[in-house]
Amino acid sequence: KRALKKFPRLQFIGHSQAFWSEVGAISEKERGGYPVGKVLPGGAVPRLFREYPNLWGDMSAGSGCNAVKRDPEWGYAFMTEFQDRLCFGLDICAPSNPTPLVDFMRDAVNTGKITRTVHDKIMGLNAVNLLKV
Repeated sequence: KRALKKFPRLQFIGHSQAFWSEVGAISEKERGGYPVGKVLPGGAVPRLFREYPNLWGDMSAGSGCNAVKRDPEWGYAFMTEFQDRLCFGLDICAPSNPTPLVDFMRDAVNTGKITRTVHDKIMGLNAVNLLKV
């Protein structure tokens, strides 16, 4: 939090279990892991996203996928609210490696749970914008 506040023009990208486990209120046992079940109010990640426009989230790993898939209705709302600062920064090189977020996102847009705009931003346009490529 201090770094986000001290460097408002620097863009920070949250990633991994240490970040994504904090989408909802969690126990010490769940911290840094893969929490399951409904996302409970009081998570640090949504609060920090609302407070600091220089915070981004990379959803490419299993932890980012888990954050939205474990409570899909919450996940759709979260992705819609923060659609301009979420990215699918794929770091998988082998075509045989699973990418469960791709299927989740495809299903979400095909069933109308998120808009095509939200899908396209998260799945690529935001990264282009962030990296200015």
